[in-house]
Amino acid sequence: MDLFSYIILKVKYLYTFLFFYNDEIGSSKMTSLKEYINFYKVAKKRARSHDDYIEFEEFQSEIVMKFLKKKGVRLSGKTVLDIGSGRGGYASRFRKEGAKVIALDIIKDLFQNVKGVNFILGDATQMPLKSEKFDFIFCSSIIEHIRKPEMLVSEIKRVLKKNGICYLSFPPFWSPVGAHQFKPFQYLGEDIATFLARKLYGARSYKYDDASGKLHIRTIRQVKKLLKNEGLKTKSVTTRMLPINFAKIPLLNELLTWHVEFIITK
Repeated sequence: MDLFSYIILKVKYLYTFLFFYNDEIGSSKMTSLKEYINFYKVAKKRARSHDDYIEFEEFQSEIVMKFLKKKGVRLSGKTVLDIGSGRGGYASRFRKEGAKVIALDIIKDLFQNVKGVNFILGDATQMPLKSEKFDFIFCSSIIEHIRKPEMLVSEIKRVLKKNGICYLSFPPFWSPVGAHQFKPFQYLGEDIATFLARKLYGARSYKYDDASGKLHIRTIRQVKKLLKNEGLKTKSVTTRMLPINFAKIPLLNELLTWHVEFIITK
Protein backbone atom coordinates (compact mmCIF):
# COMPACT_ATOMS: atom_id res chain seq x y z
CA MET A 1 0.00 0.00 0.00
CA ASP A 2 1.41 3.38 -0.99
CA LEU A 3 1.52 6.33 1.42
CA PHE A 4 -1.42 8.15 -0.19
CA SER A 5 -3.69 5.09 0.05
CA TYR A 6 -2.61 4.56 3.66
CA ILE A 7 -3.52 8.15 4.56
CA ILE A 8 -6.91 7.85 2.84
CA LEU A 9 -7.60 4.62 4.72
CA LYS A 10 -6.74 6.23 8.06
CA VAL A 11 -8.95 9.21 7.28
CA LYS A 12 -11.81 6.82 6.55
CA TYR A 13 -11.24 5.07 9.88
CA LEU A 14 -11.21 8.42 11.69
CA TYR A 15 -14.38 9.54 9.92
CA THR A 16 -16.13 6.29 10.82
CA PHE A 17 -15.03 6.65 14.45
CA LEU A 18 -16.26 10.23 14.74
CA PHE A 19 -19.50 9.46 12.94
CA PHE A 20 -20.25 6.57 15.29
CA TYR A 21 -19.69 8.68 18.38
CA ASN A 22 -21.37 11.79 17.00
CA ASP A 23 -25.05 11.40 17.90
CA GLU A 24 -26.81 14.09 15.89
CA ILE A 25 -30.03 13.90 17.88
CA GLY A 26 -28.56 12.34 20.98
CA SER A 27 -26.70 15.07 22.80
CA SER A 28 -27.39 18.64 23.81
CA LYS A 29 -24.63 19.96 21.61
CA MET A 30 -23.95 23.49 20.46
CA THR A 31 -23.89 23.99 16.71
CA SER A 32 -21.68 27.01 16.09
CA LEU A 33 -18.43 28.58 17.19
CA LYS A 34 -20.39 31.62 18.35
CA GLU A 35 -22.34 29.46 20.83
CA TYR A 36 -19.13 28.05 22.29
CA ILE A 37 -17.69 31.54 22.66
CA ASN A 38 -20.86 32.78 24.36
CA PHE A 39 -20.83 29.78 26.68
CA TYR A 40 -17.23 30.53 27.64
CA LYS A 41 -18.15 34.13 28.40
CA VAL A 42 -21.14 33.34 30.63
CA ALA A 43 -19.27 30.50 32.36
CA LYS A 44 -16.27 32.70 33.10
CA LYS A 45 -18.30 35.40 34.82
CA ARG A 46 -20.93 33.19 36.52
CA ALA A 47 -19.47 33.58 40.01
CA ARG A 48 -19.38 37.36 39.76
CA SER A 49 -22.97 37.98 40.84
CA HIS A 50 -26.39 36.41 41.37
CA ASP A 51 -27.64 37.69 38.01
CA ASP A 52 -24.56 36.41 36.19
CA TYR A 53 -25.14 32.91 37.55
CA ILE A 54 -28.78 33.02 36.48
CA GLU A 55 -27.60 34.00 32.98
CA PHE A 56 -25.26 30.98 33.05
CA GLU A 57 -28.14 28.67 34.03
CA GLU A 58 -30.47 30.15 31.41
CA PHE A 59 -27.86 29.77 28.65
CA GLN A 60 -27.43 26.09 29.44
CA SER A 61 -31.17 25.59 29.80
CA GLU A 62 -31.70 26.71 26.20
CA ILE A 63 -29.22 24.09 24.96
CA VAL A 64 -30.76 21.38 27.13
CA MET A 65 -34.29 22.32 26.04
CA LYS A 66 -33.33 21.94 22.36
CA PHE A 67 -31.91 18.52 23.19
CA LEU A 68 -35.08 17.44 25.00
CA LYS A 69 -37.24 18.50 22.08
CA LYS A 70 -35.08 16.47 19.69
CA LYS A 71 -35.69 13.54 22.01
CA GLY A 72 -39.43 14.11 21.66
CA VAL A 73 -39.89 15.52 25.16
CA ARG A 74 -42.66 18.12 25.30
CA LEU A 75 -43.29 19.93 28.58
CA SER A 76 -46.41 21.94 27.82
CA GLY A 77 -49.10 21.03 30.36
CA LYS A 78 -46.78 18.56 32.09
CA THR A 79 -45.85 18.48 35.77
CA VAL A 80 -42.10 19.10 36.15
CA LEU A 81 -39.76 18.80 39.13
CA ASP A 82 -36.42 20.63 39.16
CA ILE A 83 -34.26 18.94 41.82
CA GLY A 84 -31.54 21.18 43.22
CA SER A 85 -33.03 24.20 41.47
CA GLY A 86 -30.39 26.67 42.66
CA ARG A 87 -31.22 30.13 41.41
CA GLY A 88 -34.08 28.88 39.21
CA GLY A 89 -32.70 29.43 35.71
CA TYR A 90 -33.77 26.00 34.49
CA ALA A 91 -37.12 26.13 36.29
CA SER A 92 -37.85 29.45 34.59
CA ARG A 93 -37.11 27.93 31.17
CA PHE A 94 -39.40 24.95 31.81
CA ARG A 95 -42.17 27.33 32.87
CA LYS A 96 -41.83 29.16 29.55
CA GLU A 97 -42.54 25.84 27.85
CA GLY A 98 -45.93 25.77 29.55
CA ALA A 99 -45.05 23.29 32.28
CA LYS A 100 -46.33 23.24 35.84
CA VAL A 101 -43.02 23.51 37.68
CA ILE A 102 -41.99 22.69 41.23
CA ALA A 103 -38.45 23.70 42.20
CA LEU A 104 -36.88 21.85 45.12
CA ASP A 105 -33.68 22.76 46.92
CA ILE A 106 -32.19 22.40 50.37
CA ILE A 107 -31.37 26.14 50.34
CA LYS A 108 -33.96 28.79 49.57
CA ASP A 109 -31.85 31.97 49.75
CA LEU A 110 -30.47 31.68 46.20
CA PHE A 111 -33.78 31.01 44.45
CA GLN A 112 -35.18 33.88 42.42
CA ASN A 113 -38.92 34.45 42.44
CA VAL A 114 -40.12 32.94 39.18
CA LYS A 115 -43.74 33.56 38.26
CA GLY A 116 -45.64 30.31 38.03
CA VAL A 117 -42.92 28.22 39.73
CA ASN A 118 -43.58 26.81 43.19
CA PHE A 119 -40.53 26.49 45.39
CA ILE A 120 -40.31 23.73 48.02
CA LEU A 121 -37.59 23.60 50.64
CA GLY A 122 -36.50 20.01 50.96
CA ASP A 123 -33.84 17.30 50.86
CA ALA A 124 -33.50 15.48 47.52
CA THR A 125 -33.02 12.18 49.35
CA GLN A 126 -36.24 12.61 51.34
CA MET A 127 -38.51 14.73 49.20
CA PRO A 128 -41.73 16.01 50.80
CA LEU A 129 -43.68 15.09 47.67
CA LYS A 130 -46.34 12.55 46.71
CA SER A 131 -45.38 9.40 44.83
CA GLU A 132 -45.81 9.23 41.03
CA LYS A 133 -46.51 12.95 40.79
CA PHE A 134 -44.22 14.15 37.97
CA ASP A 135 -44.15 13.66 34.19
CA PHE A 136 -40.60 15.00 33.95
CA ILE A 137 -37.78 15.36 36.47
CA PHE A 138 -34.69 17.47 35.93
CA CYS A 139 -31.64 16.74 38.10
CA SER A 140 -28.41 18.38 36.97
CA SER A 141 -25.11 18.58 38.89
CA ILE A 142 -26.67 17.22 42.07
CA ILE A 143 -25.76 13.54 42.36
CA GLU A 144 -22.05 14.26 42.92
CA HIS A 145 -22.98 16.29 46.02
CA ILE A 146 -25.10 13.54 47.59
CA ARG A 147 -23.38 11.26 50.11
CA LYS A 148 -25.79 8.38 49.43
CA PRO A 149 -26.70 8.64 45.73
CA GLU A 150 -28.83 5.51 45.89
CA MET A 151 -31.27 7.45 48.08
CA LEU A 152 -31.56 10.18 45.43
CA VAL A 153 -32.16 7.64 42.66
CA SER A 154 -34.75 5.86 44.79
CA GLU A 155 -36.61 9.12 45.40
CA ILE A 156 -36.52 9.99 41.70
CA LYS A 157 -38.13 6.65 40.94
CA ARG A 158 -40.75 7.14 43.65
CA VAL A 159 -42.01 10.57 42.53
CA LEU A 160 -41.73 9.91 38.77
CA LYS A 161 -44.91 8.81 37.03
CA LYS A 162 -45.06 5.53 35.15
CA ASN A 163 -43.45 6.14 31.73
CA GLY A 164 -42.27 9.53 32.97
CA ILE A 165 -38.86 10.87 31.95
CA CYS A 166 -35.92 12.02 34.03
CA TYR A 167 -32.94 14.01 32.80
CA LEU A 168 -30.00 13.35 35.13
CA SER A 169 -26.57 14.85 34.48
CA PHE A 170 -23.25 15.50 36.21
CA PRO A 171 -19.54 16.01 35.49
CA PRO A 172 -17.76 12.63 35.92
CA PHE A 173 -15.12 13.01 38.63
CA TRP A 174 -12.15 11.94 36.49
CA SER A 175 -12.95 14.34 33.66
CA PRO A 176 -10.92 17.60 33.58
CA VAL A 177 -13.69 19.59 35.33
CA GLY A 178 -15.23 16.75 37.34
CA ALA A 179 -13.64 17.68 40.65
CA HIS A 180 -15.32 21.10 40.72
CA GLN A 181 -13.29 23.43 42.97
CA PHE A 182 -10.45 20.87 43.16
CA LYS A 183 -9.95 20.54 39.39
CA PRO A 184 -7.64 19.62 37.75
CA PHE A 185 -5.65 18.41 40.73
CA GLN A 186 -7.80 15.32 41.44
CA TYR A 187 -5.30 13.23 39.45
CA LEU A 188 -2.69 13.94 42.16
CA GLY A 189 -4.74 12.49 45.01
CA GLU A 190 -7.08 14.02 47.57
CA ASP A 191 -4.48 15.47 49.93
CA ILE A 192 -2.56 17.27 47.20
CA ALA A 193 -5.73 18.33 45.38
CA THR A 194 -7.29 19.92 48.45
CA PHE A 195 -3.97 21.53 49.42
CA LEU A 196 -3.52 23.14 46.00
CA ALA A 197 -7.17 24.23 45.93
CA ARG A 198 -6.67 26.02 49.26
CA LYS A 199 -3.47 27.69 48.13
CA LEU A 200 -4.48 28.64 44.59
CA TYR A 201 -8.26 29.06 44.73
CA GLY A 202 -8.87 30.04 48.34
CA ALA A 203 -10.86 26.85 49.01
CA ARG A 204 -11.40 25.84 52.64
CA SER A 205 -11.65 22.08 52.23
CA TYR A 206 -9.27 19.49 53.63
CA LYS A 207 -11.35 16.62 52.23
CA TYR A 208 -13.49 16.39 49.10
CA ASP A 209 -16.59 15.60 51.13
CA ASP A 210 -16.13 17.81 54.19
CA ALA A 211 -18.55 20.62 55.05
CA SER A 212 -16.82 23.00 52.61
CA GLY A 213 -16.14 20.56 49.79
CA LYS A 214 -19.45 18.68 49.64
CA LEU A 215 -18.15 16.61 46.74
CA HIS A 216 -18.23 12.84 46.22
CA ILE A 217 -16.56 10.82 43.51
CA ARG A 218 -19.17 9.96 40.88
CA THR A 219 -18.46 8.07 37.67
CA ILE A 220 -20.54 7.15 34.63
CA ARG A 221 -20.15 3.46 35.40
CA GLN A 222 -21.24 3.95 39.00
CA VAL A 223 -24.40 5.86 38.07
CA LYS A 224 -25.33 3.36 35.37
CA LYS A 225 -25.19 0.64 38.01
CA LEU A 226 -27.26 2.69 40.47
CA LEU A 227 -30.00 3.22 37.89
CA LYS A 228 -30.02 -0.44 36.91
CA ASN A 229 -30.20 -1.59 40.53
CA GLU A 230 -33.18 0.71 41.10
CA GLY A 231 -34.99 -0.76 38.10
CA LEU A 232 -34.93 2.44 36.04
CA LYS A 233 -34.41 2.26 32.28
CA THR A 234 -31.58 4.25 30.70
CA LYS A 235 -32.72 5.39 27.25
CA SER A 236 -29.58 7.32 26.33
CA VAL A 237 -26.19 8.42 27.67
CA THR A 238 -24.71 11.49 26.01
CA THR A 239 -22.21 14.33 26.42
CA ARG A 240 -23.64 17.77 27.04
CA MET A 241 -22.92 20.42 24.38
CA LEU A 242 -20.12 18.62 22.52
CA PRO A 243 -20.40 17.36 18.91
CA ILE A 244 -18.70 14.06 19.78
CA ASN A 245 -20.42 11.82 22.29
CA PHE A 246 -17.44 10.86 24.44
CA ALA A 247 -19.81 9.24 26.94
CA LYS A 248 -20.18 6.29 24.53
CA ILE A 249 -16.46 5.61 24.15
CA PRO A 250 -15.37 2.68 26.35
CA LEU A 251 -12.59 3.38 28.88
CA LEU A 252 -12.10 6.97 27.72
CA ASN A 253 -15.60 8.13 28.65
CA GLU A 254 -14.71 8.86 32.28
CA LEU A 255 -11.79 11.07 31.21
CA LEU A 256 -13.22 12.88 28.18
CA THR A 257 -16.88 13.43 29.09
CA TRP A 258 -16.95 16.85 30.71
CA HIS A 259 -20.68 16.53 31.57
CA VAL A 260 -22.69 13.34 31.05
CA GLU A 261 -26.45 13.30 30.41
CA PHE A 262 -28.75 10.37 31.19
CA ILE A 263 -32.29 10.12 29.85
CA ILE A 264 -34.15 7.75 32.18
CA THR A 265 -37.64 6.29 32.20
CA LYS A 266 -39.62 4.36 34.80
